[in-house]
Amino acid sequence: MGRKGLIALIVIVLLCVLGYLAVQRDQQQSTAQIERAPWLAAEQDYLGSLQAVEVEQPGQPPVRIERRDESWVMPAKADYPAAPEPLARLLRALREARTVEAKTANAQWHGRLGLAEQGQEDEQALRLRLYFDGHPELNLRLGNPSQQGSGQLVRRAGEDQVWQIDQVFELPTHELQWLDRRVSDIPFASVKRLELRYADGETLTLSKTDAEQYNFTVEQLRKDQKLSFEGVANGMVTLFSNLRFADAAPLAQVGFKQAPMLTFSLGGFDGQKLEGLLYKQGEQYWLVLAEHQGFKAGEISARSDWAYRLEADQVQRLAKKLRDLLAMN
Repeated sequence: MGRKGLIALIVIVLLCVLGYLAVQRDQQQSTAQIERAPWLAAEQDYLGSLQAVEVEQPGQPPVRIERRDESWVMPAKADYPAAPEPLARLLRALREARTVEAKTANAQWHGRLGLAEQGQEDEQALRLRLYFDGHPELNLRLGNPSQQGSGQLVRRAGEDQVWQIDQVFELPTHELQWLDRRVSDIPFASVKRLELRYADGETLTLSKTDAEQYNFTVEQLRKDQKLSFEGVANGMVTLFSNLRFADAAPLAQVGFKQAPMLTFSLGGFDGQKLEGLLYKQGEQYWLVLAEHQGFKAGEISARSDWAYRLEADQVQRLAKKLRDLLAMN
């Protein structure tokens, strides 16, 4: 090969290399653009107008949450407030979800990815329906977590194209998990007195002389009696510092057939007052708040026209009598 032929060959090779690099750069730029693109690009401008959400787990009835002015409620639970955390996570994921990679568009593969419309429960997608004010509803299908990095496999209802996104939708699938289960968040240090009155006539009164005192004293304790330990009564009061219910129902639906097993009255150093009743219905225990006043926003979330089922360990903490606080002889 002559000198001119060699030079021509080198030029051809360089042109091929440069062409290959240009194609690679274009592919990388295209991939980067896909990675940066919002999954719900067309809906970004009106996600804030969301009015209702329906979540349907395969084999279970749908759970619906609706907006009422500035609040979210559950219509199936007589418009009881919905928990703010799951909704906040959902809205954040909807806004932040970015497409990572286009996966299969073959519907025959949907079952393996947990994105099928029908089939075994583990093959079906979780159905998410979003309803907006003045805009068409949006039906999404949420599938398995991605096996390649973080994220989740998703698609739009009516479309076969599967996408990997960089978010994972952590959605409760049961009605109870969507409820705002807060009963009370009363700071322990703000409580001055707690009095319990039992149906058999026994009374137990816990009190502190000032807010700096940590342990509650038991007013019914005689001089010849001794508590099992100094702060044994504190747990009865701290129950109200983070009290969550196990279930809830409108008071009219429960229909208590017997008198309450105990009533209580809680008072604070700044004049706060909370009164309530504890019922036993069959093998379940239900709390009803009769009256409250003087508390800050968020310290009492329960409603007086509802009954709240408590777990057995919560009842054991609250419904103690004097004998339960005493040291063993």
